[in-house]
Amino acid sequence: MDSSYASRNELVTGLILFDIDGVIFDPEKFGKLIRTKFVKILGISEEELISANADYYSKLSERTDFDPRGITAYLSDRFGKDVAPLDRVFWEDTDIYKNSLYPEAREVLEKLKGEKILGIFSQGNRDLQNRKLDAAELRDYFSPEYIFIHKRKLSDEAIELLPREATFIDNKHDVVEVLQKFVDVIWINRKSDESDPKIKTIHSLAELTD
Repeated sequence: MDSSYASRNELVTGLILFDIDGVIFDPEKFGKLIRTKFVKILGISEEELISANADYYSKLSERTDFDPRGITAYLSDRFGKDVAPLDRVFWEDTDIYKNSLYPEAREVLEKLKGEKILGIFSQGNRDLQNRKLDAAELRDYFSPEYIFIHKRKLSDEAIELLPREATFIDNKHDVVEVLQKFVDVIWINRKSDESDPKIKTIHSLAELTD
């Protein structure tokens, strides 16, 4: 954590809103676990699957337009396989979600739950983001009235609904740069040791409870 913010009591407000991907949930690990399942179901190489995924994403306006049912339908059609086993990976398997949490995430949420009001401010496919919360057994950590999942979290509509008393934690620097105009923000940089002297920076959620 940046040395300017020595006390965790100074670091956050009484309401903490978390992004999901890149903050609580490791999207790279999740992607690898999904690919392992899909390669086996489809009977193809990982290289073939990566190429097909790239073709699917190329048709989207934004990566946050990703739709689990869209990708499974696309892969089913492309490789001539039944879509049902692919869908079950997203909607019935729970281990891939539990195993995609960052190592410190659950312990930190457990500690903070008794001290702060916790919520979510995220973007992407609503069904999938809610599935992450449920399958990974995270739902109970968050207050239902403070769970916000938008298609685009920097849209005017999303920003209007963002509680102004919150501290918001996101892994995307460009997002916190925008949202710092409206709420207290923390940039969680899991990629490097870099900190922003003008924005509260952490590199692990564990710093919230140290």
